Amino acid sequence: MILSRLLFLVSSTALLFGPSFAKAQVSTSNTTEAVTPDSQNKTYKFTKKRYSINGQAKVLQSSNSTEITFNEAFKTRGGPDLKVYLSKKSLDELDGETVDTHSIKIGVLKSKKGQQSYVLPDGISLSDYKSVIIHCEAFEVLWGGFDL
Repeated sequence: MILSRLLFLVSSTALLFGPSFAKAQVSTSNTTEAVTPDSQNKTYKFTKKRYSINGQAKVLQSSNSTEITFNEAFKTRGGPDLKVYLSKKSLDELDGETVDTHSIKIGVLKSKKGQQSYVLPDGISLSDYKSVIIHCEAFEVLWGGFDL
């Protein structure tokens, strides 16, 4: 409750005073988090690597979790063993065989279309990664994804 009021106050003040006040440090118990009013409004567009993949995603961050949400327009070809990964490489730097060496699995693709969300495991910092990808683990085929 206090955190949400503080975030509202920081966001409102940033709107009044402009971009020079847009970043603030908010401390909650043992964590410090940079708050940028536009950080949760950034939309990422999926890019095809091997198969058609459409839609957009957002990264939603709160004080205790980070969630990647695909929008309702998300759609891709179905396939066996599709997983969602965070990679330390950009989408252009990856192929189906190199995904496992530079990435961590964040979940099984829940559906080949529609809105879906993936909560990052504790201890994972999104700033350590360059892309979110969809990969067929069984046949080492990189479907596509987006760069962060």
